[in-house]
Amino acid sequence: MKVYRYIQNYNVEILNEPFTTENGIKHKQTAKIAFFDINSNLIERKTYGVIDGKSLYPKIKDQVSIDVSNCLIRDFSLAAYRKEFNLSEKTKVDLIDFSANDALFEAEKIVDFSLANFIGKKADFTNTHFGSGNLSFMRAEFGDFPVSFKGTSYSEGNNIFQYAKFNSGKVNFDNATFENGNLSFINTFFGDGNITFRNVHFGNGDVSFAFATFSKGNVIFDKSIFNGDEISFSKVDFGNGKVDFRRVHFGDGDVNFEEISINEGNKLVFRRTDFGSSKVSFREALLKGCDIDFEEALFNNARLDFYKLNALSISLNHCLLNCYIDLRIDKCDSIDLSQSIVQNIIDLNPGLTKMEIKELNLSGVRNMGDIFISWDDNNVIELICSQSNTNNHQKAEQFRLLKEEFRDTGRYIDEDKAYVYFKRYELKDQFEIAKSKGILSSILFIPNFLFQRVVFDWIGLYATNPFRVLFSIIIVNFIFSGIYSLFYSSINYLTCLPTCNNFFETLWTNLYFSAITFFTVGYGDCSPMGYFKIIAPIEGFIGVFLMSYFTVAFVRKILR
Repeated sequence: MKVYRYIQNYNVEILNEPFTTENGIKHKQTAKIAFFDINSNLIERKTYGVIDGKSLYPKIKDQVSIDVSNCLIRDFSLAAYRKEFNLSEKTKVDLIDFSANDALFEAEKIVDFSLANFIGKKADFTNTHFGSGNLSFMRAEFGDFPVSFKGTSYSEGNNIFQYAKFNSGKVNFDNATFENGNLSFINTFFGDGNITFRNVHFGNGDVSFAFATFSKGNVIFDKSIFNGDEISFSKVDFGNGKVDFRRVHFGDGDVNFEEISINEGNKLVFRRTDFGSSKVSFREALLKGCDIDFEEALFNNARLDFYKLNALSISLNHCLLNCYIDLRIDKCDSIDLSQSIVQNIIDLNPGLTKMEIKELNLSGVRNMGDIFISWDDNNVIELICSQSNTNNHQKAEQFRLLKEEFRDTGRYIDEDKAYVYFKRYELKDQFEIAKSKGILSSILFIPNFLFQRVVFDWIGLYATNPFRVLFSIIIVNFIFSGIYSLFYSSINYLTCLPTCNNFFETLWTNLYFSAITFFTVGYGDCSPMGYFKIIAPIEGFIGVFLMSYFTVAFVRKILR
């Protein structure tokens, strides 16, 4: 099957010689046509029969099936047909089993199929070229049968499919080529069949599917190319099918998916799509219960807008994110940015949006830009800790990423919180590694695990909270004072306190001794005896350690 791609122009030579089509239909004249690409290179030469569009009008009136395959059809217009037979401008015209396989339509102003009612068993425009002039299928209706525009090509004029209705048949625009004219599917209705625009070159004109409605079928734009200044799918209802924009190239025009809707349980796919420098908007899209997949998509120096979007999940993993991304969504269970490269700004600050997010996956993200996120407003702990598909190491790396982001933007309180959770998950990961090496390895790691949990974490939150260290110092003093009081006897005693004193005097003196030992003051007025000679040096060491710990934590706070 021969497909005309990137047809820019063609030359026609009419000969007064008979021509018989492949279907055995005879025509009085022959058209020799040479097709050229955008660089004026010859694509192919074809020989067609010649048909005057007006000669088809009697057949249309007589309800005869029409086959214009392998023909050049000139000045075909249903508006002219209605005028010739004194019909209202709003009268629909029945076209029975219309076949225009490998044909060429051309007109001085417009090839007009407006208000056509395609009935019978087929409507076939496969490999047809719509030449000079505009093209209109305004309010055309196609029956419950497959409709083929596969391999069609279009010249410079505008192409209008507004308010067309395709009912329940499959619709195929695969390998079609549009040139510089605008293309409009505004308010078009696509029925229950699959709708395919695979490998379509939409040319340099604007493309609009605004307000279009799809039903049960899948919608596929795989490998299509857009080069217009504006590509609009605004307010499109994509229905119940899967929507696939895989490997599409959107050029540098604005791409509008604002307020689109898809029924629950379906998927919107943009894998490996190249958005160029496009401004891409999904503002207020209603995709409740649906997944949006941008895996390995490319974005370059523009804007990706999800403001007030409602979806089940957004996957931007393995993407090059060189654009501002507005992720101030209303509701989304999961946002996956794993393994992506951030070179611009990702905005997660709630603002006027609800920001109901359950998971945010930042594992493997290389951040060369900024991630605007609030520890408390975004509930970062829940976003990362609730992840079911990441291990402790990945969670630790995500908290480390946010710690560095908070530090770079001067949010030091949030940095401290992220650092604590980074160290906690790092410790859990180390324990998991030890357990994976065997029972002996895990047993040997337990003292290290407990030491870090108690000393580094519980006592000072990894030197991020000097007041917690100070509180721990007071508690330790009381603990040792209690030990001295509990085990005070004629063997274990302090030289500054006779054994005959009452309990409260003993407790007070022991607290004094604990303090001067802990802070290594050593006035010399009180010495430990018995087993207290072992306990006192231990307390002195702990005191030196905790005072150093407090100094580090306090200076860290002051310097920032």
